[in-house]
Amino acid sequence: MSVLRAGLIQMTAGDDPAANLPATEALIREAAGKGASLVLTPEVTNCVSSSRSHQREVLRHEDEDATLAALRALAAELGIWLLIGSLAVKTEDADGRFANRSFLVSPEGAITARYDKMHMFDVEISESESYRESAGYRPGERAVVAQAGEA
Repeated sequence: MSVLRAGLIQMTAGDDPAANLPATEALIREAAGKGASLVLTPEVTNCVSSSRSHQREVLRHEDEDATLAALRALAAELGIWLLIGSLAVKTEDADGRFANRSFLVSPEGAITARYDKMHMFDVEISESESYRESAGYRPGERAVVAQAGEA
C-alpha cells in the first residue's frame, strides 16, 4: 500500500492578493520540502475582505488571476498536486457576485477540477446583525469528484 503525504496549510490571508502570494508560496514550498505530494490551502487563499467595492478592485476573473497562475506554476515546479481551498474570483454574473472557487492542480500545473462553493454562510448573528455570504458570492451548482494521481 502506498502512502499519501499531504500538507495542510493554515494562513491568515489579508485583503491584498499580491501581498498574500509570497506567504502562500513559502508555505507550499515548506510542505513540499517535507515530502508532501498533495498540498491543500485554505478557503479564499487570495483575498479576505468584507468590502465588496475593494474586492471589485482587486479580484480578477479566473483566466486573469495572478495568484492562480503563480500557484499553477509552483505546483509544476515542485511536481505536486495542489488543492487550492478556494480563490475569490470575478464571474460574468449580471449581479456582480463573485465565485468562491476551489481548484485542483496537477503536478504539471494543469487545472484538473474546479468547484464553486455551494452552501453559502448566511447567518443571523443577533437581532440587529447578520452576515450574508450570498450577497457577495454566488453559489455553485454541483459537487465535484476528481482523481489526484494515485491518491
